[in-house]
Amino acid sequence: MPEAIEVEIYKKIAERAAGQKVAGVEILDDNYLRGEGTEKYLRLEIVNKQVLQVRRHGKLLLLDFDKSTLGIRFGMTGRLVANGVPAIEALLYTTNLLDSKYERFVLHFANGLALGVSDPRRFGNVELNPNEKKLGPDAYTITSADLARALTSSRATIKSQLLNQTKIAGIGNLLCDEILWRSGISPKKEARLLSKKQVEGLAKVIRDTIKNLEERGGSHLGDLQKNRQKNGVCPIEKSVLVCESLAGRTTWWCPTHQV
Repeated sequence: MPEAIEVEIYKKIAERAAGQKVAGVEILDDNYLRGEGTEKYLRLEIVNKQVLQVRRHGKLLLLDFDKSTLGIRFGMTGRLVANGVPAIEALLYTTNLLDSKYERFVLHFANGLALGVSDPRRFGNVELNPNEKKLGPDAYTITSADLARALTSSRATIKSQLLNQTKIAGIGNLLCDEILWRSGISPKKEARLLSKKQVEGLAKVIRDTIKNLEERGGSHLGDLQKNRQKNGVCPIEKSVLVCESLAGRTTWWCPTHQV
């Protein structure tokens, strides 16, 4: 499932569009266009317009035009495809077959570049001028001050707060479990109970883990990942991992060193 790491990889591929004019748009799934704008309005805003910049905020890929911004969300199974080649070869928990029936949206550029979205489960979407103000600070550059603001006074669990995109943008389930495991923090701990030292340490672990897993190639390549299974053991303590549902997500953690 695409988290900030995957969308950052997508962004680096999509940067080929910077400086290029959109020649055409294919909306292959009527439900994929979200927000208030119609398909006609979207075409008016971006066709024959130049992409000035390609950005990412959390899990949201953004293409800036002179007067508009196109936002692309990839949901659980979306992959960016450039001229028929996926930016990431495989995602977990989905088919990785490239099939025309999974194509939802394609941008064609004047120089021949085609950027499309393949999304088997259709949880992603595209939106003109998405409200970025709803998103918290980006996980890639999160500071201890940012994190403290996200956690202060919250009785919610630390896992719930890290997954809340309005608090911190870009962390998904796999990355969250890896971060908390590396931090030695129980996912069930109330966010407000973290000490200043723990918050500072957690902010650094978030940044370092993201950098580390991007270098490996994805959020599914963490040290904990291969042990997220029945009778899986903690790579540090060798004790059996606990699996339970927290914040509505399947959560794996070590009860020995995560406190």
